[in-house]
Formats: sequence, C-alpha cells, structure tokens
Amino acid sequence: MSGLPVAVRAALWMGGALLSFCVMAVAVRELLRTMGSFEILFLRSLVSLVLVLAILPCFGLWPLRTRRLGLYAVCSVLHFGGQYAWVYAIALLPLATVFAIEFTVPVWTAVLAMPILGERLNRGRVVMLALGFAGILVILGPGFEAVPPAALVMLAGSLAYACTTIATKRLAESDSPLAVLFYMSAWCSTASRSSSRSCWGLP
Repeated sequence: MSGLPVAVRAALWMGGALLSFCVMAVAVRELLRTMGSFEILFLRSLVSLVLVLAILPCFGLWPLRTRRLGLYAVCSVLHFGGQYAWVYAIALLPLATVFAIEFTVPVWTAVLAMPILGERLNRGRVVMLALGFAGILVILGPGFEAVPPAALVMLAGSLAYACTTIATKRLAESDSPLAVLFYMSAWCSTASRSSSRSCWGLP
C-alpha cells in the first residue's frame, strides 16, 4: 500500500472509515435496545483508548507529548457533542436519514476552513458548497415546520464534527496522530462515564 499514490491511499483509508461507520451505526442501533446513549459512548471511547494504549509500547511515550491541552479540551467537547447527537439521531431516525445529514460535514468543514485555516475558495469548491447547501434543504424537507427535532440535532452534530475536523487539523500540525487519539479518547471516555453515572444517580 505504501507504493500507491497519496491520493489513492487517502481514498482507501476514507473508504475503510466509511465502512466502519456503517457497521458502527448498525451496532449502535442494536445496542440502544438495551443500553443508554452515554453507556454506548463510554464503551466506544474506552475501546479506542485501549487500542491506543495497546500499540503505544511500540512507539514509546514521546508521541504523547503536547503543549496544546486547551485545544484538546475544546476538540474533545465538540467531538463528544457530535457523538451524542449521532447516537441520539440513530435512536429516532432511519439510518439513511442520519447518514444523509452526516454527509453535510464536508460542507460545514469547507465553510469553517476559510476563516479559521485561511483556505481559499475556487470555482469547484463554490459549486460543491452550493450543491451541499441545496442538499441540506432537500434533506430537511421543503417545510421546516415538518422537520423532526432529531434531524436538527443531527445537523448540529454534523456542525460539531466539522469543528472537530478543523481543530484536529490544527492539532496535527504539531502533535502525532497517537496523541490526538489518546487525549480525545481519554477525555470522551471520562465524560461519557461521568454522564452515565449522573443519569443513573450513581455516586
């Protein structure tokens, strides 16, 4: 795979990520029959943290060095909010609708990249944004009064995911991928566990 062009490798990684998201969505829909949203988020973040810790000995502790804990906190809050909106929407909307709204993440990311990352618009991106916003209107329906509240929650979650993408881009400029995964997984697992205990009234 290392001999492939960068664009091809990126496309393959993204294809694998999309496949994993589809499998995860189906698994979440099934787990919601017997578990709460925060419990699912806790287990998801915990598994991610365990995987990072499992491969960490191969690299040592140096990849975890960072001076940007504040940005990690912001990124983790946004990511946690996006995750909760995603699970909430899966519980109440058809999976096709959830994924259709989730595909608005690139649109929000492109919009935010202009003022935050200083990226410029070209003709292709302008067309993409126009079509993206048109797609959002089609997804939500011609009359906003008929839009399910869960769809608006998922739309807000998509915006949170876009903000997470921008923040991750900033973090990746100075920190390793392991650091990004470690700190976000650790924060999200702690937050979801605390939220789950609060919901159940546990000390």
